Amino acid sequence: MVTVDLFEQEDNNVEQEKSPLEVMAEKRSQIIFKQRMSVGLTQSELAERANVTQKTVSRIERGDSKVRETTLQKVYEVLGITEKHLEALKEQPNT
Repeated sequence: MVTVDLFEQEDNNVEQEKSPLEVMAEKRSQIIFKQRMSVGLTQSELAERANVTQKTVSRIERGDSKVRETTLQKVYEVLGITEKHLEALKEQPNT
């Protein structure tokens, strides 16, 4: 008879540290979401105005770091997000 011992991995409950790119994407997503809500647009409305898909807007708001800069610029323009908003991202400590 063969017995197999099962070991639980302790690392499963430990959140991995985020890369600077992931932190920036997360902060950017928060600004975009808050701005979209403040101007009263749905994801679909924002997507239509920025000439992107609703799925892309959703990915951006979830903090996906693999979004083209040109796509982000379209979204920023529609929402009125300025360089000042983006500079604030760089100044915030990584939390």
